[in-house]
Amino acid sequence: GIMKKYAVSDLVKEVKVLLDRNQESSGLLTPDDTDTLSQAELIKSKIVDAASIILSDAPVDMVDGIKLDNISVSWASKNNAYVGTVYMPADMIRLLSVRASDWNRNAEIITENDEAYKYQGCKYGVRGNPDRPIAAIVHTKGGRYLELYTSKSNSVTVDFTYVAQPEIITESSGAGYINLQSNLKDAILYMAGYLTCVSMGDTDTAAGLLGVSRKLAHIVEPTTS
Repeated sequence: GIMKKYAVSDLVKEVKVLLDRNQESSGLLTPDDTDTLSQAELIKSKIVDAASIILSDAPVDMVDGIKLDNISVSWASKNNAYVGTVYMPADMIRLLSVRASDWNRNAEIITENDEAYKYQGCKYGVRGNPDRPIAAIVHTKGGRYLELYTSKSNSVTVDFTYVAQPEIITESSGAGYINLQSNLKDAILYMAGYLTCVSMGDTDTAAGLLGVSRKLAHIVEPTTS
């Protein structure tokens, strides 16, 4: 996906077109001018949320991240191996890949709530190692950091790729723009339409828009057994 700069006013117009096309009771959207203005504000307020949802849920191969190379890591010796700690950028909404320089492959990414996390403190073979590395996302008051299991040396560097929180940037002219991946733009517009409809209480239209948004972003629904 190529990052492109989109004017927020254009995106709002496109969402309005989607809503007008998809709403069965079109009266909801264009009663008079004052409501149309607040509706534009409502749509605008949903664009960042919509982008965050799609970037968090779309399959990894559809999402582009920011790559940080050769990050210095604090390594602590535990049970004859080194466990690394590295702080995550404040704007991270999703971690795509992590690799230390002595690992044979990218880490399996887990969180502190996963069952596997309990075993990372063990010295008997079950924790991550250079052949089967594990990176755990851990939360503290100071923010989020990664614990890296494990390396053979304490001079290893780490590369990781992450997705940053999208944001609307206001230019000096007062116009706003946002950088979005072109391959996910339509999915984001449908998601913004969905969030707007939910806010307006139009659940029928919302459901249809959500379905299209997920299809466009190749998001597979979790199967409930």
